[in-house]
Amino acid sequence: MTTLAEKAARLPRTPGVYLFRDAKGTVLYVGKARNLHARVKQYIQGHDERQMVRFLVRSAADIDAVLVNTEKEALILESTLIKEHQPRYNVRLLDGASFLHLHIDTSAAWPRYRLVRKIGRDAKRKGVRYIGPIPSAGRARTTLDVLERRFPLRTCTDRELKSRKRPCLLHQMKRCMAPCVELCTKEEYAEALDESLMFLDGRSELLLDRLVERMMAYAEAEDFEHAALIRDQIKAIKKVIERQQVVDEKLSDRDIWGLYREAERGVAVRIPVRHGVMREPMPMRIEGAIEDDDALLSSLLNTFYEHREVIPGEILLPVTPPDIVGLAELLSERRGKKVLLKVPQRGAKTRLIELAATNAKSVMERARSEAEKHRQTLTALQRICRLPRLPRRIECFDNSNIQGSDPVGSMVVFIDGKPAKKLYRKFHIKTIEGADDFASMAEVLGRRMRRAMVEEPGDWRKPDLLVVDGGKGQLSAAMAILKELGVTDVPLIGLSKPRTERKRGDRETPDKIVLPGVKNPIVLRNNHPALHLLQALRDESHRTAVRFHRQKRRKRTLDSALLGLPGVGPSRRTALLRHFGGIAAIRTATVEELAAVDGIGSKMAAGIRAALHEE
Repeated sequence: MTTLAEKAARLPRTPGVYLFRDAKGTVLYVGKARNLHARVKQYIQGHDERQMVRFLVRSAADIDAVLVNTEKEALILESTLIKEHQPRYNVRLLDGASFLHLHIDTSAAWPRYRLVRKIGRDAKRKGVRYIGPIPSAGRARTTLDVLERRFPLRTCTDRELKSRKRPCLLHQMKRCMAPCVELCTKEEYAEALDESLMFLDGRSELLLDRLVERMMAYAEAEDFEHAALIRDQIKAIKKVIERQQVVDEKLSDRDIWGLYREAERGVAVRIPVRHGVMREPMPMRIEGAIEDDDALLSSLLNTFYEHREVIPGEILLPVTPPDIVGLAELLSERRGKKVLLKVPQRGAKTRLIELAATNAKSVMERARSEAEKHRQTLTALQRICRLPRLPRRIECFDNSNIQGSDPVGSMVVFIDGKPAKKLYRKFHIKTIEGADDFASMAEVLGRRMRRAMVEEPGDWRKPDLLVVDGGKGQLSAAMAILKELGVTDVPLIGLSKPRTERKRGDRETPDKIVLPGVKNPIVLRNNHPALHLLQALRDESHRTAVRFHRQKRRKRTLDSALLGLPGVGPSRRTALLRHFGGIAAIRTATVEELAAVDGIGSKMAAGIRAALHEE
């Protein structure tokens, strides 16, 4: 049998991309090199002493290589393979696998802004713009809120736009021009759209000049209401401008990158400068990085600048990537214009690189402090609840129904004290009739634990702690369920609310922790971190169950309202709901509007309208 070292020795001394695979053929790591033979040999012979590299070599059973002609080809192929295989040992961006962008299609009849996580296939279409990426979800929603308050564009969906017969509340609040009922012209709407894009692009001075000119025109015409609105808009925009820092009087666009690492973890920070104004830094936490700083930065740039909308003309870097020539060529091709990659050695640009590195270090220190805080909370919870191990994975279940109708259950998972939403699960209650919470819990817990008993449970692995919403009764029922299933290694606790509402003037009574076999519940102070963690888990499971129940009930209500319409089966019901957005809009639709739906002609539309109005 050929060893890994022998396979590495056969690799050519030419540029290419290499893939480490395990015994099952799963890709563990994808890398690129000018000399495949020399680079892979470094891994195999142990010249790289980092812990992650040792794990990679131990796990690997095979090496593949793809030869290329240029560094640019290697960069493209590496990016493609990483996206395809998602290798375990390639760098992972914890905060920004998919950054938020503002999306707008200026070629639409009435364009509107919306937040999206992925840049779609329409990115290359004329008129479509993706503005971003935006550093955080909170910042993205704040930006969208500012746009909606200061530029009166529509916020409703296309379905709502088509079905609306009168202006909504936003129009009365002067936050929408009401194109739905044609209270504005195409020209007026296009002007507001153009001004919003000027604001987002950083052309604030030009925007302010235009607004001042319009305000004066309204004032001269003695239309003081509109003049006052524009005056407020000018004040708001000036406040935003005051918070921005000018770093380049030449008004050039550039990105500044900083990097801070501690072994396989680290933080990369990108500081965008647009029209000479420094914008909010964008941190990206990194985990599992086995490359050196220069190779790591090359992979980050290749991944981050995948779309031309975010590529500026100049990019300042702290270190020189090994394939800087090919990388610059690739980014220039994506942008459609020349892109300069620079590693400044002195002067003002060096200080900008230092600023980005300082930001990266600060983010890393805050993340470390937060992780330590969560660990202390989990350690306290382990001690208080007498748990055999640190409760890194905690689960909580809840049920929701209305008098037994549409019963559902939810499973919420916290990992290391934080919600792990990808691991949340929802359950349709299948075997219980009526409002029986204990029986519903038995079904959901049974289905969940049976999943954990398979050979490779994966996302369904057993929790370190299971929290039951309730007191001794609910806890005893859950214990009986686990005992019946033969599950003895999952610790259980209950979180019980006070039995009665506190009286006026009484001290607030906190929730109580109920332990199996312990007579008296544990009462913690209201601000205890462990209690806050359990309450957050319990409240999240309740919200998830209620939200799922509402979705299920709404779908049943909509389906039953359309059931029995002449010629309308499941696919046409779905088409009607997608087109109109709800049963109320379908009831008020004309025959012509109904006939415009795919799969429904004028004859069927007349029958649907007659049946709905007869009903």
